[in-house]
Amino acid sequence: MVRKTISAFGLLLTAALASASAFASAFASALPAAAVTAPPVPAELNASAVPAKATWIIYLNIDQAMKNPTAGKLLANFMRRRPQARKGLASLKAMGLKFPQDFHDVLLVGRNVGHNHGVVILHATSNQRHLEKWFQAQRAAITVTNLADGIDKIVDKKGHTFYEASPTSDTFVASRSLSSLRHELRVLAGTSAGMAAGSPLLNGAHPGGILFLADTDMANLPNGRGPRHGPRWMKSVTRGWLAAWINKGRLTVSARVNLKSPDTAAQTVQIAQGWQAAMDLGATNAHANPRQQFIAGIADRLNVGAIGKSIHIHWSMPVAKLLAGPKSSPPATQ
Repeated sequence: MVRKTISAFGLLLTAALASASAFASAFASALPAAAVTAPPVPAELNASAVPAKATWIIYLNIDQAMKNPTAGKLLANFMRRRPQARKGLASLKAMGLKFPQDFHDVLLVGRNVGHNHGVVILHATSNQRHLEKWFQAQRAAITVTNLADGIDKIVDKKGHTFYEASPTSDTFVASRSLSSLRHELRVLAGTSAGMAAGSPLLNGAHPGGILFLADTDMANLPNGRGPRHGPRWMKSVTRGWLAAWINKGRLTVSARVNLKSPDTAAQTVQIAQGWQAAMDLGATNAHANPRQQFIAGIADRLNVGAIGKSIHIHWSMPVAKLLAGPKSSPPATQ
């Protein structure tokens, strides 16, 4: 039963893996990033669980987010508004799992952005009986082969193969690469090197953070993704990070992007500031609607600057105001 339970989680984790490249690409194309000195790695993000040679990371701390009621609402709203997320929530319900109550955090790491290299590590509280029932319903759609060292090989009806394991009762690990999965299991067991807390990949992590994304090799994202295929300035990006946290009812997002030259960084900041000015001008127009005013209010809170080759962004807003949306926006001023 335990191995079947692990396989049920494996199917879910593989769906997350399939989104890893898109997630990283969205990060790469959305970052102009943050004027904050990089704080130490938070206790929630365990550096020793990250392979020493990893070049990208996505980390979501669900427990931390749920400590703040308004943050929980923000996360729930985000999930409900996205078709893929809604499908995921439906699958969780069928498995007898509640989101976010039964989930603690999820970590995606890898050396190359791509479906076949990343690894997902999920910490969650499972209900063995419900998972067993759900797994039995999936028998016709998947083939499970038990390999050595507690690893399962799973092939779905479309011929997609992935591997998964559960080193502890609340830890579930999956990957489309058997070698990557085995390496991550060794990292978790302490027999292979994890990442040092001062590693450049983890420099932007914030204590008590709810979200952290970083990539130290953004210039080489494969398969038509990333900076080479985005705006002109993105072709000069070499690395970057983004961190989000909530403190005293405020959501704060900080980020940093390193480019190849100071000139490109300065030009990019000018573009961002021009966009802010355009948003502000549109919001003060007599015909501006509440949505335009709300978005302009969000843009006004964005601080963008450049130091040498680095672009910095810092943004902060009360979560309650963000959740209230356009209806709470003040009327346009003349």
